[in-house]
Amino acid sequence: MGCIAFGFFLTAPIASHGQSIVDSLSSTPVESESEQAERLYNEGKFAEAIKLASAIDENLGRYSVEEKWAIRIIQCQMKMGDYQAANESLDASLIRFNNSIRLRGLGSEVRRFNGDDEGATKLLSEIETLASRNSWRYKDPANQLALGRYFLGRNADAKEVLELFYYPVRKRYPGNPEVFRAIADLAFSKQDYSLAAENYSEVLKLLPSDVNAMVGLAKSFLPSDTGKVTEMVNRVLAINPANVEILLLLADQQISSEDYGKAIETLEKIHEVNSKLPKAWAYRAVIAHLQNLPQQEGEFRKRAFASWVGNPEVDHLIGRELSEKYRFAEGETYQRRALVYDEDFLPAKIQLAHDLLRLGQELEGWKLADEVFDEDQYSVVAYNLVTLRDEIAKFKTLERDGFVVRMGAEEAEIYGERVLELLVRAKADLCTKYGSDLETPVFVEIFPRQQDFAIRTFGLPGGSGFLGVCFGRVITMNSPAAQGANLTSWESVLWHEFCHVVTLQKTKNKMPRWLSEGISVYEEKLADPAWGETMVPVFREMLLSESLTPVSELSGAFLRPPSPVHLQFAYFESSLVVDYLIQEFGLDKLKRVLEELAVGTPINDALRRHCAPIEFIDKSFLEFAVEKAQAFAPTANWDEVKPIAGATAADWKRWNQEHPNNLAGLNQEARQAIEEERWESAKNTLLKVLEICPEMKSTYPLLAQCYRKLDVPAEELKMLEKYAEMEANSVELFTRLLEVYSAAAEWEKVKSTARKMLALNPLLPSPYRFLAVAAEQTQDDKATVESLTALTRMDPLDAADVHYRLASALFRQQQFAEAKDEIVRSLERAPRYRAAYELLLKIVDAQAAVSPSSESGTESIEGEAVETEKESP
Repeated sequence: MGCIAFGFFLTAPIASHGQSIVDSLSSTPVESESEQAERLYNEGKFAEAIKLASAIDENLGRYSVEEKWAIRIIQCQMKMGDYQAANESLDASLIRFNNSIRLRGLGSEVRRFNGDDEGATKLLSEIETLASRNSWRYKDPANQLALGRYFLGRNADAKEVLELFYYPVRKRYPGNPEVFRAIADLAFSKQDYSLAAENYSEVLKLLPSDVNAMVGLAKSFLPSDTGKVTEMVNRVLAINPANVEILLLLADQQISSEDYGKAIETLEKIHEVNSKLPKAWAYRAVIAHLQNLPQQEGEFRKRAFASWVGNPEVDHLIGRELSEKYRFAEGETYQRRALVYDEDFLPAKIQLAHDLLRLGQELEGWKLADEVFDEDQYSVVAYNLVTLRDEIAKFKTLERDGFVVRMGAEEAEIYGERVLELLVRAKADLCTKYGSDLETPVFVEIFPRQQDFAIRTFGLPGGSGFLGVCFGRVITMNSPAAQGANLTSWESVLWHEFCHVVTLQKTKNKMPRWLSEGISVYEEKLADPAWGETMVPVFREMLLSESLTPVSELSGAFLRPPSPVHLQFAYFESSLVVDYLIQEFGLDKLKRVLEELAVGTPINDALRRHCAPIEFIDKSFLEFAVEKAQAFAPTANWDEVKPIAGATAADWKRWNQEHPNNLAGLNQEARQAIEEERWESAKNTLLKVLEICPEMKSTYPLLAQCYRKLDVPAEELKMLEKYAEMEANSVELFTRLLEVYSAAAEWEKVKSTARKMLALNPLLPSPYRFLAVAAEQTQDDKATVESLTALTRMDPLDAADVHYRLASALFRQQQFAEAKDEIVRSLERAPRYRAAYELLLKIVDAQAAVSPSSESGTESIEGEAVETEKESP
């Protein structure tokens, strides 16, 4: 599974040889009462911490002005869910420390969790009164940080809080860990995770055992660094195995993996620490919702509100988790409920903006993003969205057959029509096949910058492994310009994502991740065998190992996979499951499963009703997958091959004679022979590889290279064509085929290959040049216009000739006005282009013949053209 590994080992310190246990103990530093109390708090031993903190506080005396231990006692009681005791402690402490703003800041939360909103508001109002009357009293670091938190709670400008409160404390007290904690908490709340991580790290430098800083660091790294998350989680659990924040994080991951049973077990551990914790009950409500148990959902939600009825975080959390499951409409409902309790609760407002944008409700979505940014200009997500909205406003919009496509204006001019044609074709094929009636319009946004795609999709930069994402009615994807050097066919990506539109809408977004991805990859392969994931040696090995995930746990394989290969394998395995279900039970049964999901039936129940129990499917699919793996190159020797330093091709040949049919060894021999330019030897070895495994895709381009070097063009072409049947993502392959086909004047093959290359990267001029020539040679004026029009958008060096040829094709199609525009552009670039003048005269004559009433205008144009021609040599 792809969830975070939380395993860890603990070892007790052991006295070294020659050192007695007494000596070992006597050398251990003596722990003060204060240090012991803090350690107990970190370890989650709150009852013991309260007892010791009370003793320390009592020893300080009733006239002490240090409220630290009174605060710690209340914090422990809140952690335990003993809200009434915390309220009583607060009352007693406010009598002793009647000027304390720190107690009042904590006390506002205590009052709310005791159902006393009025009392919470009163305490907060007293903070500003006290600070304004006796500002001198609150100049120490602890109170300055408390004031900063107070103003943040009132939605004050975060930058001002930093500059007025936090940064001055940091400058004067650089060794104070609490100022770094305050900065980190602020940054995290604004989604500035790198700044948060930096400052939590500073806390740990000063307080190496501070559990709260470790938790903050784990959460800060969650979007970017699984290794760091695991490290922090293990460090926390080594100190406190029942740390509530880490258990909540684990439950969240288990829900994402659709492992609801384990998530409930984790949440029950939290209940043992604090049986009233609203977040824990909110997560229980999420699980009940996802399991289609509305009565339980209502009960758990009610328990989440038991202590604080108006807590906006409860519905916000439920809605956020549902949106994580692509249940955006349900997520929207919960965010609106949260805003009923607190209309200024910004986390709910920005999440609602995301939900609406993903549902295609753009006017309200962008408006909310603007509101959040106006209220909180430090919010990284709000800033990113508002900035992106301005970029999207520059996009060109194309519409057809229920689709609204937005893309960069220049790219839209070049291949926007191809986007629309593919979507219309996919809609006709897939909606008919799956019996889906789409809610339209379907929005497709294609971003020329990866960062913009990530912000639109996730709210933050990142997501470099994603090519496209579908939310149900909205598709976002990277254009080829945003993909970098490793290109993937944009047509395959768009087909894949539109298949998600079909299945997500059919199930009302209630399908598990593995099934959604599995159907999309399966349909990719049906649309074009060169698309999607196929069996390769590494997948064969994973199918026959523990990397094969049971169907019942397969969604978890997409969550934080240990490597990119594991993520690819998750897609491949999911498509294999769909292939298995259709072969074993039929497409109609699979469609009925989708219909069951739409009404809220859990996936295992839907499969049991229309296919088989999940236990049977797990076992039967395992047999199916193993059979597929064993059928892949069944005569091959799959033994591991260790590198041989400095080995020549001859060395590898001898090794392969001793280890016959070892594909890895044969590949080593062939590649070494190519490096040594021993083309005949390399060719023979590669042919042996194909004899054993004809599906070994990487062999074909190497064989083509050998035949080219050996000057056997017919065999080179055979290898290239075979490779093209299996590969959609190689510019080099298509370029070479275009060269070969053009030299042989095989114009229809030039046209089909150029279109395959355009499906990979429509922003390259070369396929349009080949397509234009082939179209002209076959009198295909439609294709000529298509290709030359695209070339004109690319600022070609031979612009005059391109415009002239485009004008000629338009003229042959009797599009005289467009033809005249193009020939004028040609003459603008080459004023002495005689053939262009001749074509212009023909166009003018043709226009006059079609519309005699414009004769006077014709004479003017013709006269101008003739006069210019007289000036030409």
